[in-house]
Amino acid sequence: MRRWKPFPSAGRWLALALAMVFTGGSVFFGWLCSLHFAGQPASWKIDFDFFVRFLALLLMVFLAGTAWMRFLRAITLWYGLDRNVVYIGSIGNQEMVPLEDILRLDFGVRVDGLPVPLIQGIGCYWGDGRSTDLPSVFVRSTIPPSRCIFIVTSHGTYAISPEEIELFVQELEQRRHLGATKEHVFEAVYGVWFNTPFWRDFSSIYLLVIALAMNTLAIGFLSWFFPSLPAEIEMRFDAIGGVSELRPRHQSFFLPLAAFGVTLVNLFGALIFFRYEKLVARMLQGASVVVQILFCVAIIMVIRG
Repeated sequence: MRRWKPFPSAGRWLALALAMVFTGGSVFFGWLCSLHFAGQPASWKIDFDFFVRFLALLLMVFLAGTAWMRFLRAITLWYGLDRNVVYIGSIGNQEMVPLEDILRLDFGVRVDGLPVPLIQGIGCYWGDGRSTDLPSVFVRSTIPPSRCIFIVTSHGTYAISPEEIELFVQELEQRRHLGATKEHVFEAVYGVWFNTPFWRDFSSIYLLVIALAMNTLAIGFLSWFFPSLPAEIEMRFDAIGGVSELRPRHQSFFLPLAAFGVTLVNLFGALIFFRYEKLVARMLQGASVVVQILFCVAIIMVIRG
């Protein structure tokens, strides 16, 4: 199999620059948040100002993660071609398009409906779109779709951007005329952590967003009432609602931290199980929501005393 590099573009360097800026922002707001935990736990200054800085930290982390992902997708993108299959690979994922399924090659097709259009071109152009004559277009490119090669197949169209585009087209046409030596079907192989179908599964992402939003709101709720809490608070309730013991008030923050840990473990489990059983992965995400609800109830009981 011969590998082809994608067409070099400035988008990947833009993604790298943004990733470094947002990573710096994450470090800065992380440092601001850490100032609230200076000294002994009894003197921690947890208040709404801390929560605002925490929200800024979350935003910076999200933007940095998005920029790094688009940069990694761009620098790991490659195309392959052998006697039977066209390969498209990036960050451990690989799509294989049989040559015998290719109907024709097109150029200059207008593509609409790419996800999050504001960030297309930062790092790469990526996602599933559509056009007037081609209802399903899978863009896997470093340049705008209008400048891509469109490989039209019976199950969809792929917009790609090999660096030596004329040579790629010439070799692809030659291999098509020669004919395939083995029968292949379309196949997509995904890695564990960058499992694209999981991140495009509405149910999984919806449950994950709910769990994380509840965890963030729990931290905000606790931050708002933390200054008014007594030095010792009632925690660890028994089965009939009685107080098990008194704890220092700073330990109340262990509740949302523990809930986040459970959500994180369930997320890793869902990523692993999604390849084999989607229902189990979704149940893990649903369990994260239930855990967040239980911990939110515990936080409310702590605040109410």
